[in-house]
Parts: sequence; structure tokens; C-alpha cells
Amino acid sequence: MLTSNLKILGIVIVVCAFCYGNAVRFRKVGDLGLVMDLIEHQYVDQSKAEDLYNAAMKGMIDSLDPYSGYVPPSSIVSFRSVLEQEFGGLGVSLDGPPRRDRFTVVSALFDSPAYRAGVKPGDVILEVDGQKVDGIAFEQLTSKLRGKEGTKVQLLLKRGDDAEPFAVDVTRGIIEVESVLGDQRKEDGSWDYRMLADSSIAYLRIELFGEKTHEELRKAIQSLDGISGLIIDLRDNSGGLLESAITVCDYFLDEGVIVETKGRQASDRETFHAKPGVLVPNDIPIIVLVNQYSASASEIMAACLQDNGRAKVVGMRTFGKGSVQNVIPLDGGRAALRLTTAYYFPPSGKMIHRRKGAPEEEVWGVVPDSGCEIDIDTTQFEAVIERFRQRSDPINYLKPAESDAPAVERDPTLSTDPQLKKALELLQAAKASA
Repeated sequence: MLTSNLKILGIVIVVCAFCYGNAVRFRKVGDLGLVMDLIEHQYVDQSKAEDLYNAAMKGMIDSLDPYSGYVPPSSIVSFRSVLEQEFGGLGVSLDGPPRRDRFTVVSALFDSPAYRAGVKPGDVILEVDGQKVDGIAFEQLTSKLRGKEGTKVQLLLKRGDDAEPFAVDVTRGIIEVESVLGDQRKEDGSWDYRMLADSSIAYLRIELFGEKTHEELRKAIQSLDGISGLIIDLRDNSGGLLESAITVCDYFLDEGVIVETKGRQASDRETFHAKPGVLVPNDIPIIVLVNQYSASASEIMAACLQDNGRAKVVGMRTFGKGSVQNVIPLDGGRAALRLTTAYYFPPSGKMIHRRKGAPEEEVWGVVPDSGCEIDIDTTQFEAVIERFRQRSDPINYLKPAESDAPAVERDPTLSTDPQLKKALELLQAAKASA
């Protein structure tokens, strides 16, 4: 009887402790709700409950770290479209002020709604659905062009300086965002993954790590044969999905650690290993290009291949974002919480994450291999961006020349990208000594 009473007493104590903890927690939640209600009904200026809620969420989460964040209902669609790599739209790449005087079509994705409607690179957009676009922000224009699949939009275009404007109706479709690009876009809108400067060397630029990146990369690699080297360009890649980066790394490794995550919870501590089998034979050398804007998932890949001895890293020290964010749906999926739950560590165990206020001399980020650090200034950086923008436009496609001339003669634009030029030189040297 005494034992039974003690068990009951123990259960009561546990339940009471649990209830007390919840009472303390929910009292604060109740106070938050009370403050929102007071502001909504008694503040001198009228306020909306939804605006107050969004502000409270944002303020609370912004106090944590720069990478945690609240995604409100107004931003959830664009947030998802980045990682899912698709949205409803026309399939055009645009440029505008300050680089151009007017909004101009740089390229129409092959077989996209715009491509099928006859929109061509160089077309200037004057109006969208009868509304002039001069003077509006770039984001406003892209918002006008995006929309539900199957809906129509009318564009007023001007082609050539002396031509008369003409209208074209385009039916929006699901646009798949490319995340794996090549050296230059061909005349048909597809990518040429062989370098113009040396067709025996492949060039793959990964823009982000989304849900479809690993499949895009697999197809690109499988389209290549007889290559002597591979350049993987991760410059300006701000990251993406951890799972995508792990899958991509596994394409190049037979064995070894890819990355390790460490968080407060046991579920956030995990080591990911490569599985047997590779897409690129181990005897083909690889160069990974990075810069100060390569972050998160791109740092995972660069460090993984570097630490496993599978690739050399060329460029500049990376950004230093070594934290993992979980995306947690809120409000029935109409909003989301992006919460930092762990740090990640490469096979070497070095700290990738740059903590707030960390000086330059501390260990963080991914550092290029010895002799492979190529710093560029702002002017050179802008030239690199402009070079790639030009090569993304099929109207500028240059067919490979049948020549034994040096790389910079076959592709003069290499002189504007010293980091890419260095990567190419390293691979050509490896080919010569093989």
C-alpha cells in the first residue's frame, strides 16, 4: 500500500512540475497576446492584428542570429520558389537600370512561354498589360510578369532602335529555375559545358543548392565524355539545402566523411558519409572556384572535396556561414520559421562558421589551397559578373575554333577573370604532365 501511494505521489509531483513549467511559459505568451490586443484597440493610431503579429515574430527571431528568420505569408511563395526551383512566369532573364537604360530581355529560356511566343534577347519591355514600366523598380516588374500558370500577360516590346513597338501575348507556365550552368549558352538556349578556351575541360557553375540541383548536375556530367579536367564554380553561391549539397558531394567521392552537423539536440548531431561509386572518375582532376560570397552549402562542398583530397580550391576565402537552418511551417503552411539548429563541420573538423566579430586572423571559412588564392578588387569583380552575363545570352554564343592557339586567344574574355584563368591553367598543367 505504501509503495502504491509513493508511486501515485511521484506521478503527481511530475505532473505538477510539468504544469508549473507550462504555466510560466504560457503566462508570457498570454502577456504577448494582451499587449497585441491593447495596441490593436487602444493605441492612438489604428493597427492591424496581423501586422502586429508579424512584427512580434520578426523582432523575436531577429534577436537570435542573422540566419534565423520569420517568413511572413507575403513572402512564403517566393521563398519556396527559390528552393523548389520553379514558379509561374514567362521564362525570361532581364536586365535594366543602372546597367541599361530600359528593361531588356537578356535571354528567353529554351522552350519557355516567352520563347514560344517569339520574345527574343535584346527586346525592350515598354509596357505590361497596358501599364508603362519606365521608372518602376526591378522587383515590381518581375512581380508583374510572374503569376498563375495558364494566365496571360500582354507585353509591349520594341526590337531595334528604329522598329515600331509591337504587342505579344504570353501565357504563363511553370518555369524551372536553372541552378547548374555552363561556360556559355548555345544558340538554342541550352548550355555548353565544355570550355571555349579548352574543350577537353568541363565547366559547371552551381548557382544554388535547390531540390533539383543534384539531378541537373548529374545530367550535365553524364552529357560529357573524354574530358581531362573539371571546374566547379561556386562563386556567389549563397547556399541552399543541406541534403542537396550532400548528394552532390557524393557524386565525386567513393568514401570518406562529407560533413558533420552538431547541435544541442541529439537529432541535430549526425555524420554523413560518401557511398561507393562516382560520376567523375577519380583520375580526372577537379578545381573548385570560390569567393567571399560563397556560403553555407557551397562551403560544405568546397571543404568536403578539399579535405578529402579530391579537388583543389582556387579563389578567395569564403563567407563563413557554417550553420544549419531548419524550415518549420507556421500558420498552416502560410508562413514559416527559419531556425538555426546546428553548426556543420567539414572532414577536417575545422570551424567554418564565422562568429560575430571574429577577426580576419581567426580560423573560419574555406581557404584556397597554397598558391591558389587569387584576390580581385571591385572593378575586377564587376568584370567577372559582366563576363558571365554576356555568356548567358545565346546571342553572344561563340563556336569553338579549330586551333592550337593559347587559351586566352581562343577565349579573350578569360583575361577579365583571373580566378577562372588560374583554374584552367592548373588543369592544363595537370593534363600536360599526365
